[in-house]
Amino acid sequence: MNDTARCNCRSRCVHRRCACLKNMQACGEECKCVDCSNPLNGLDVEALSTCTITNIEKYLNLTAEELDEKLELPCGCGEASRRELVGDYDCPDCETTYWYSFCWNLVAQEDDTWHCEICRKCRDWREWHCKRCNRCTYGVTLPCEHCGDRPLSIYGI
Repeated sequence: MNDTARCNCRSRCVHRRCACLKNMQACGEECKCVDCSNPLNGLDVEALSTCTITNIEKYLNLTAEELDEKLELPCGCGEASRRELVGDYDCPDCETTYWYSFCWNLVAQEDDTWHCEICRKCRDWREWHCKRCNRCTYGVTLPCEHCGDRPLSIYGI
């Protein structure tokens, strides 16, 4: 995230054209926005997963009952509430990190899932974002299925 994002919006900071929202930040005092309605204002953004921030409207529309709903952890060690899973949640028994995927509507494991900030979707660990064609593609060692470019890891970077 960009710590120096400032906006000058006249569209209430509700679109990704807003520099703050685009950088997953609330608008601050240094912004010169007009009639600000940034959905991240007033939230502890640091405590939220990238998926939650990307899907902030879905998160904000959850009822207290939905936030308190217990969800089974994939490790089988127990359950955690959706409220606990909107950020990184470490299972106290196996120490695996989980978070709630609004994209997939399930509990995701950090080791085998990630959220692409550019595509704005949760992805399998075997996928990567191609900078050349600006799309996610399958196969961490395979060329991009869209443009043929190779992942950076092949070049040792």
